[in-house]
Formats: sequence, structure tokens, C-alpha cells
Amino acid sequence: MAHSETERTRSGGRGPATEYAVAIAAVLVTTALGLALRPYLNTIDVAMLFLLAVVVVASRTRLGPALMTSLLSIAAFDVAFVPPYFTFHVHDADYILTFAVMLAVATLMSRLTARIRRQAEAAERRATAAATVSTLNQDLAGTDTRADLIAVAERHIGKAAGGRARIHVAEPFGQDGRDDAWLPDAAVADASARVAAMWSFQHGRLAGAGTDHCAEAEVLAVPLRSAARVVGVALVMPEGDDAALPECDLELLATLGDHVAIALERALLMAQHETARVEVEGERLRTALLSSLSHDLRTPLASIEGAASSLLQDGASLPGEVRQELTEAILEESRRMTRLVANLLDMVRVEAGTMAVRKQWQPLEESLGVALMRLEARLRHHPVDVDLPPDLPLVPIDELLIEQVFINLLENAAKYCPEGTAVTVTASRQTDGVIVTVADRGPGVPESEQARVFEKFHRAATAGADDERHGGGAGLGLTICRGIIAAHGGRIWVEPVAGGGAAFRFVLPLQGPPLAPMPAESFSSEAG
Repeated sequence: MAHSETERTRSGGRGPATEYAVAIAAVLVTTALGLALRPYLNTIDVAMLFLLAVVVVASRTRLGPALMTSLLSIAAFDVAFVPPYFTFHVHDADYILTFAVMLAVATLMSRLTARIRRQAEAAERRATAAATVSTLNQDLAGTDTRADLIAVAERHIGKAAGGRARIHVAEPFGQDGRDDAWLPDAAVADASARVAAMWSFQHGRLAGAGTDHCAEAEVLAVPLRSAARVVGVALVMPEGDDAALPECDLELLATLGDHVAIALERALLMAQHETARVEVEGERLRTALLSSLSHDLRTPLASIEGAASSLLQDGASLPGEVRQELTEAILEESRRMTRLVANLLDMVRVEAGTMAVRKQWQPLEESLGVALMRLEARLRHHPVDVDLPPDLPLVPIDELLIEQVFINLLENAAKYCPEGTAVTVTASRQTDGVIVTVADRGPGVPESEQARVFEKFHRAATAGADDERHGGGAGLGLTICRGIIAAHGGRIWVEPVAGGGAAFRFVLPLQGPPLAPMPAESFSSEAG
């Protein structure tokens, strides 16, 4: 907003001419009132009325109208209330002192009242500026992207200037030097505005309309200053004929520019931190992956190589049962390698968020049955007790993915449980879906690790001899289970089992594609 508009706002919307008219009207009204009450008032009482008029006018106008009210009040008092009436001639010299006192008191009251008004206006400006900065910071804190941050900043700076604003950020971010390549001609076509923007960026000070530098420009350049550098410039285009802004508005715009710069720098640091975190996580993943592959692939490969070498060299002389054991070892180790590679591929899909879930309404028995069949050799020393109620509803699942969940949980139980201990699989209908439990009688999971067991490459501290006998694992099975269950909209967790052991539970919500109706001919065939 322009300077004159700001002053009118602070004076209740009145211009200078209106305020002087108010001063004259106040004197006329006070004179009329004094004349009406002259039979009942002393001369000194009338003087008090004029002083009251001066105070009222001073509290509502600037210093000039207040001083004029003082002089007019003395003149009106002399003419209308000091003998001889309606002349400026004074017979009694005592009234000269009264006039002097009235002038001094009126002037003092005018100055004091004007000072109080200025202080109140300054306090109001500071409160408005603080509220503007606070609102800006709140809106900046709620932005997610740099583009949104710049849009919010342009809106607030433009509003504070009573016009429009356009932010130009130096790229590379906050570059140092005098190269103006970061501000292309297409961005700022006007030569004077471009010069003001470059001067403001290089010196970190306001430039353009209403300032001492590049004042011929029609825009105001506000530097975006952080603690260490200038990161860009906000070009402000006030609306109206007068582009110059009052000093208080310039200070507010400079403060807003500083806060925007800090927000931009914070957004850059957060982006750099996230990039560094992703790089560190990727490096850690690659290191763990290489370590896992070097151990978990080398062990089955060594077993396959040894068994195949024995069959190749001494196959003819070996007893039949020995050849059978070597062949089964090759097959089991090959299957274990296949599961390891499948887990690694599934982990990549989970991390990339590309795991496609094709839900169909299926009975859990089918996925569990296939998993038990594929793990028959792995579970030969662990009887599996299955307790699925006959009224268990169909569940919207991807059959192959849930089969993988059962395989990973059952293999995990077999890995950590002593030989001969049973594994229990149960399911029941709950309010939020179907809950499935795979429980074992192994060493259990310590409370401190119940959340970490689902992390990548994490192996429980309870791994024992059985784990070593089966070659360990990559530490991906439970992570993949969590990813698959989450992709189905469910959740998975682990709980201790009374008497020892661990129970892995997961919930599958009963929300999926429409359930296809049963064909009518199936009813007729059953009835027949």
C-alpha cells in the first residue's frame, strides 16, 4: 500500500483536509456550547471546555490539526467570552496570562496526545508485523515441497506489500559471486527491475522503488537472507500509482524475506539429509546383501558341490541309501537357494513398492496346504498342528503371496525350535478380519527384539545350533512377511507364548473385490 493510504488507515480513514475540517468544527461546536451555557458558567469553566476540545481533537488527528485547534480555541475564547465581546481587544491584562496558559496547556496536551497516538500506532504496527511473521512461519511449516514453500512465501509477501510478489532463488542454491546467470532475462524482462534484483542479491539490502538504490525501478527487490548467505530475491510489485512503501512496511518485508530464506535453506538441508540417508541406507543394504549372499549362498553351494562330487567320483561304489541321501541333499539345498533368491527378489519388490497384490476370495487352507507340502522335508522333525475352524470365512488374498508368508513363518519356526517340538497354526474370525497365528515352542523372542525381528537382515539373538545346522538365513523372511501383510491392508506382530516360545500373528481384513455369487447349477447338482 502507498504511504498516503497507510496514513489514512492510521487516522480512521480520514485525509489531512478532513482532519482540519474536524478541528474547525470542534472549535465551532465548543463555541456554540459555551455561548449557550455562558449564563451558567464562569469564564474559566468555558476555557476548560476549549481545553477539552483540544484534547479530543488531538486524540483523533495528527499534530497539525491539534495545534490549529489550540490556536482557534484561544481566538474563539477571546472573541466570544472575554470582554469586550466579539473583538480581539482585551481590557483586563489578566486574560493575557490565561491565553498564554491555555496555549501552553493546549500545545502540551496536543504533543502528549500525539506522542501517545504515535506510540500506540507503533505498538499496533509491531503487533501486526509479529502476527504476519507468525502466520508466514506457520504456513511455511505446513508445506511439503519447495514449490509450495515458494508459493506460500509469494502470497504472504505480496499481501504485506499490498500487491504481488515473485520469488527468484539462486541456483545453485544461494550461489556466491556476481554471476547473474541464475536470473534469466525471461524471468525479469524489465532492465531496471533486473538491475535492482542483482544489486539486492549482491549486497543483501532492499533496492528499487522507495529505497536509496535503483529507485527508478517500478518494483521493490527484497533479498532473501539466511544466516550465511543470500539465497535469492523477492520482486514486489505494489498496486496503485505510488509504488513507494513507508519505512515500517519496508522493514516488515525485509523480515519476511529473512524468514523465507531460512525456510528455503531448511528445506534444502532436509532434502540433502534425506538424500544422504537414502544413500547410506542403500549402501548398508548392498553391504548386508553381499554379506548375506557370500554366506547364505556359499553354504548350500558347497553342500551341492560336495554331494555332486561324491556322486560323480564314487557313485558306482556307494550304497544305494547313501546315493539317496546325497541326491536328497542336493535337492534340499537347491530348494533352499531357490527360496533365498525368491526372498531377495521379494525384498526388492517390497522396498520399491512394486509388489502387486491380486486379491481373490480364497480359503486359507489352500495357501497353508501348499506351504506345508513345499516344506515337507524341512518340517520332518517338527509336527505341525493345524486348527482352522470349519466356519472360517473366505479371505480376499493373493494366494501366492500368503503362501509365501506361511512358508517364511513355518521355516522360521523350524529354524529356531529344537527337533521334536511342534508348530501350531490356528485361525479365527475377529472384528477387524481373520487373525492367523503361527506358534512354536522355541526359545521365543526377547521383548527388546519383538519390533526388530521384522527389520531387514536382522537375526534374533536366540539363534542356536539348529539355525547353524540349517545354514542360517538372510534375515529377510519376516521383513517380506510384513511387506506382504501390509500390502493386503493388515498387520503382523509377535507375542510370547506362555511356557516358552513365540507366536507370530497377522490380521487379514475382509475387504476386497466383490464376492462372485455361487452358480445356480452347483446347487442343483448338490441337490441331485
